Amino acid sequence: KDRIYVGNLSSSVDEYTLVQVFSKFGKLTNVDYLFHKAGPMKGKPRGYAFIKYANESDAQKAMSTAHDKLLRGRKIIVTYAHHALMDSGGTGGKGRRAMMEIGRPTTLSLLKSRSVSRPIGTAAKIAKMEAKLRQLE
Repeated sequence: KDRIYVGNLSSSVDEYTLVQVFSKFGKLTNVDYLFHKAGPMKGKPRGYAFIKYANESDAQKAMSTAHDKLLRGRKIIVTYAHHALMDSGGTGGKGRRAMMEIGRPTTLSLLKSRSVSRPIGTAAKIAKMEAKLRQLE
């Protein structure tokens, strides 16, 4: 309970600003300001951060005082941070496959199976034409 989540941050807010604002409530031991790792937003802030205090009472003070206050034109959200496994990118260690039902085919596998089951090539085309000719006789 000594770690808080700070959300709805403006893209103009940086780590220095967070330290200046949240150090008023007590001694900070860690500030995790997250950025996009890939995609078109790569390198830009995600809009939230995690701040850890030396003791729980400081975190409580920051939460009760800063929640719903304006910071650079936006009302920030300050709550206790929920601990999650960080090794998988936020899916709790399960990865993307665990979010889908196991045993259920994916769209990609269905597309691949369709193209594999269909005979391709000149031999298949000749066989089709011969079958049509037999029907005409």
